[in-house]
Amino acid sequence: MTRGGRGATAQTTPRWLVLLLGAYTALVVFTTDVYMPVLPRLEQDFATTAAVAAATLSAVLVGIAGGQVVLGPVSDAVGRRLPLLVGGIAYSVAHVLSAFAPTIEVLLLLRFVTGLAAAACLVVTRAIVADVYPGAAAGRAFATLGAVGSVAPVIAPLLGGLLARVMDWRGMFLVLAGAAVLLVALGARALPETLPRERRIPPRFGPIVSELGAVLAMRPFLAYLAAASAVGAVLFGYIGASSFVLQEGYGLSPQQYSLVFAMNAVGIVAASLTTRQLVSRMGSVRLLALGHTASAAGAGILGLGVGLHSLVVLMVGLFVAIASIGFVIPSVTTLAMAVARNNAGAASGLLGICQFTFGALASPLAGAGGSAWSLVAVVAAGALAGPLLMVMIRRPRSVRSLRDGESSEG
Repeated sequence: MTRGGRGATAQTTPRWLVLLLGAYTALVVFTTDVYMPVLPRLEQDFATTAAVAAATLSAVLVGIAGGQVVLGPVSDAVGRRLPLLVGGIAYSVAHVLSAFAPTIEVLLLLRFVTGLAAAACLVVTRAIVADVYPGAAAGRAFATLGAVGSVAPVIAPLLGGLLARVMDWRGMFLVLAGAAVLLVALGARALPETLPRERRIPPRFGPIVSELGAVLAMRPFLAYLAAASAVGAVLFGYIGASSFVLQEGYGLSPQQYSLVFAMNAVGIVAASLTTRQLVSRMGSVRLLALGHTASAAGAGILGLGVGLHSLVVLMVGLFVAIASIGFVIPSVTTLAMAVARNNAGAASGLLGICQFTFGALASPLAGAGGSAWSLVAVVAAGALAGPLLMVMIRRPRSVRSLRDGESSEG
């Protein structure tokens, strides 16, 4: 492992690096999902409303969205290790302070700070993968991170339910602080610096802003960015509206809905692992096309299920549409980061903030009026917008060279 100016490479980086990066990714999910089972207790402790208690989750998400676009370029200026380790330390401190927050207003502010710190875990891990892994190897790494990100939302509420038997939300925040300390300790000892000094930008405001502009000027990257935003709308639209549609519209109990949610998450994991296995042979371009096709097919089946008022058909459509995310996100991330490899931090930040922003916009739209057709409209729009926006790529030779490079390097 190297920590100096040379930077790590695929040959010098330990094989378990992806597992460590996956742990940082999972920590972000646990930030919100672990204490969801005890939100009513938080509401009671601060004598507030359910909406304000739920806003503690929103504050984290806002911090994550905004933090990525800032911390990504910063990591291009100072390297990857420092922002990731400092972010982990800030995450731990923010959770300790949150555990002792005296008022709901203070807690909301601290949860926003927590989101900013958590953003480092997402944006820097993507940049590290782009630094170290070429072609198909990057596709496998991003697919692994995608699988971890899909499993974590299933595990986190279950863990939260177990922890709720022995502690309240304050104790859960201390548990998350301890987990962050452990990851920082592992990272400080084992995480290599993957960005050599000669590839860094000056650590000043002007060059950082210029770097963001340079990435946004890359038309292929813009196309992949648009596709990533579209799939973010599908995912968050589903998360925001599916519980209302399935429970209020089709009579599922909370327990039954949890099983459906878990099943769809397993679908994403299975597709992510399939992407990991096939990327060397098929390439990310073909896998992205496969994901877009499956997403559109799922949206069509979903619409048919709503039209027939058939729960079974609806669930099949949802499963296909949501599982396809396991093909789309790793593939589009691999291709986008390859296009902007020399500006990986900025590219990672832009991918993150756009997925969260468009997801935040899609979530209330999908639940508008409590109608299942609203969910169908958002899923279909996201599924179709992705491949249509790929037409923005005006340099087909670049795409072919990326695909051929993945095949040869796999």
